[in-house]
Amino acid sequence: MKNQLLRYSLITIITCTLVIISLIITRNHLVEQYQRAYLTLSHNIIQSRENIYHFNHQDNKTYDEYASLLVDSELQASFLYNRLKDSRTSSWLEFFLISDNQAILVSQNTYSNIVAIVTDLESLLRLKVSKEYTTHTIFLLEKQLINNVQNVEDKYLISQLTLHGTLPKEKTLSDTTLNDSDFTSLSNYIKLRERIDSEQKEKEQSIFNNTVKQTLTKQNAYWITQSEAIKTQLFITTLFLLCCIALYFYIRLRDKFIQTLTIKRELIRSEKEKTKLALVAEHAHNAIFILDKQSKLTWINQSYSVLSGNTLEDIKGKDLPSVLQLDKIQHANIFTLLQSLKAGTSVSFELTNNHKDGTLYWIDVSVTPIFKPNGNIMHYVVVERDITKKKELEDKLIKAADKADVSNKAKSTFLATMSHELRTPLNGILGMAQIIESNIKDEEQHKQIKVLLESGDHLLSLLNDILDFSKIEQNKLELNHASFYFNDVIDPIANTYQSICEDKGLQFIIDNNINEKTIFIGDKPRIRQIIFNLISNAVKFTHKGSITLNFSHTLTAKGEQAVQIKVQDTGIGIRKKRLKHIFEPFIQAETSTTRQYGGTGLGLAIVKQLTDTMKGYISVNSSEGKGTCFTLVLPLEITKSKQLIDSDALPSDKNKPTEPTSITNLSILIAEDNKINALVAQMFCQRLGHKAIIAENGKVAIEKLKETHFDLIIMDNHMPVMDGILATKAIREELKLSTVIFACTADVFQEAHDNFLKAGANYVLTKPLQENGFIDAIKQHQDAIIQQKRTSCPTQEKNSNIIELKRPSKYQLSDDALTEAEIKLTSIQDICGTDSEVICVFLQSFIDTSEENITEIITAFERKDIKSIRFNAHSIKGMASNFNAPRLIKIATSIELHAKEQTMPMLEDVQQLINLLEVNIQQASRLLEKYETQQISSQKGNP
Repeated sequence: MKNQLLRYSLITIITCTLVIISLIITRNHLVEQYQRAYLTLSHNIIQSRENIYHFNHQDNKTYDEYASLLVDSELQASFLYNRLKDSRTSSWLEFFLISDNQAILVSQNTYSNIVAIVTDLESLLRLKVSKEYTTHTIFLLEKQLINNVQNVEDKYLISQLTLHGTLPKEKTLSDTTLNDSDFTSLSNYIKLRERIDSEQKEKEQSIFNNTVKQTLTKQNAYWITQSEAIKTQLFITTLFLLCCIALYFYIRLRDKFIQTLTIKRELIRSEKEKTKLALVAEHAHNAIFILDKQSKLTWINQSYSVLSGNTLEDIKGKDLPSVLQLDKIQHANIFTLLQSLKAGTSVSFELTNNHKDGTLYWIDVSVTPIFKPNGNIMHYVVVERDITKKKELEDKLIKAADKADVSNKAKSTFLATMSHELRTPLNGILGMAQIIESNIKDEEQHKQIKVLLESGDHLLSLLNDILDFSKIEQNKLELNHASFYFNDVIDPIANTYQSICEDKGLQFIIDNNINEKTIFIGDKPRIRQIIFNLISNAVKFTHKGSITLNFSHTLTAKGEQAVQIKVQDTGIGIRKKRLKHIFEPFIQAETSTTRQYGGTGLGLAIVKQLTDTMKGYISVNSSEGKGTCFTLVLPLEITKSKQLIDSDALPSDKNKPTEPTSITNLSILIAEDNKINALVAQMFCQRLGHKAIIAENGKVAIEKLKETHFDLIIMDNHMPVMDGILATKAIREELKLSTVIFACTADVFQEAHDNFLKAGANYVLTKPLQENGFIDAIKQHQDAIIQQKRTSCPTQEKNSNIIELKRPSKYQLSDDALTEAEIKLTSIQDICGTDSEVICVFLQSFIDTSEENITEIITAFERKDIKSIRFNAHSIKGMASNFNAPRLIKIATSIELHAKEQTMPMLEDVQQLINLLEVNIQQASRLLEKYETQQISSQKGNP
């Protein structure tokens, strides 16, 4: 580890050194750039100065070149200075490498001197040009003036003036000459020439005094010094790098030598270890033998000789299949074995072998390849473990399990049969008792019937407990997860036990800390069953005081959302030594409890098993004589999706749509072979205001359905000729009817219920049939039943006998059909407000659009114009969405989907859509007439 760390450190140092060298080279490159630039600049400045001193004014090209060279020199000096100065912000690399204060100061000084000398040189250049042009002008003026002057002396004086710039002493020109304009111009140009000469001398002196040459020499010396320093740094750094590389390779060689030495020591240690292992293998309890890389046996231990009866001489050189006797028997593992040997992988399996004396024994074989350091196979080690006794024990266990399974199946069959046989007469007893109870007015007889009902309910409760426990034992208990509000769990419990507690003089307290709008996902009936069982025990064993139910949110140990339920009573309590057995089946707190309070002793066992199935937790605390508290934690997922909630799971809400809570005058078909059960079901239906007809079996029921329309079918399972499941399948597949079917069976196992639902049943009722359960089922499926009832009338009948589309007149619409109109005043007011005029326009628009849609869709159907059908169905769907008409939306969507697939929709579906549109047109017409009447009355009242 230490050597490896040192090696990594050296690699890091070498890498850093290489980076430094690259930076040094980069810096040297930059320095050389600056050095060359300043040398060029120095040459240009000196050359410009020499050129200007020898300037020829007659060469215009030379003047432009000199001026351009001066400008370029100044720009280059400015660029170099600004580059050095701005490198602090513009180029971090250049600033890091060369930009120090000295370089910037020297460059600034150089730049200032160059600007000054360039300015002076430019001025000198201009002065020279001006002087040459002035001299030429003087020459021309002199020539012209001499030609014009007649006086010889004036001509001489003009020549002297032009030559020396002044007249000879005591000599004057004539007045005529002095007043000549040419002489005035000549005098002015002579003065200008003298002034230019004076300025030229000053500029030449300034240029001579300028220290630009020394500054440039200093600048070049600075960069030469920097270049030499960089080369020295590069040499030292390179030398350091070479030393590091040499040290790295030295460490590598040393590590390799140490590694070789370690391997040699390890080989020596390995040989010693092999010797020890050979001794261990020789005396090991399991049989061991070794094969070479060609899978030929080379060595066996003593245990192998004892197990097989063979010596090394008997089997040496044999291959593995021969040693394992795979050549004598057809064993399924031979292919796997050969493949593993070829691939060099381990393999394990079980097989039988024969001892040398012929005795059969079982072995667990494990074949493991041993590899050389280079990865090649060195040999194979095979370990055989004698598992004969284990196999004999497994055979005994399998036989015992088979016996137990047969026993359990027999018990399950018995329970299922007895359940069915007991529930059938119970259905008659409890059903008739409920019917008689509602008809008896004599108080004494009413009490007697109530005793009969309570006894029957108690018997049913015992039967349910036994069946639930049987399901749990067989792992057949299934949870049905659905969305629900927790108040739907609490309310039935409160309604049931509030009056029971009042009768016993107990205070019943419910402390609910769960938000009523929170939506849970779980098995609501099973949760309710758990709480019912716990409260039932609390009420049973509490004679005074109170029973408290507490509900609250909590988290499980895994952080999952959960509900905590506490059931606390002030009853007789439980002794501590009995608490640990309280959740065991057929166990009660005291042996006398059954005699005094009754019960099977399965209630808490079922609670515990249901809690475990839901991955929950239950605990109990109790003080004898003071009371008991059960604490239950159930993980329940919380969802925000209200669409998942079933209609029977919705809490009561003032804002809930005012749909009918009950349906009357239904036509019901009861398929039941037991006359008592059939009579009970028929009387239930008649008491609720329905018409009921009985069919003795499934076949009779199908015949009746072919002749008559029914709004609801109640279907028993076990019937002669044709059972309920086959009859349900025939109704759905052969008759193509969507009539709501309630299966009614004494089978309580989920498999029987699932078979009914798969066949096409909408709901499963369990015998004995309870009036409240029957009413709840009708309420739960009332939308579907209403739909069937509506389609049974002439205006909306979905009948396979329809041969063409037709539009019903308003006189053909039944009152039942008109009540199914989906145009609601509240929906219109949500859109239009309360303005009568706007509402009238909106209603008239609906009527006109619907009339047009009906006409077009009938025409399109006759022409088989799928595109037009799809367009009109889509239009109707959009219009129905505005009016919040779900049935219209559903039918229109179905037709539109058919049309999208380029298939003609069902004739019955299109007729149903037309009928429903007509119903809503009539409803809209009534509302329109009402609002128009109101408008007329309002106008008369306000003239």
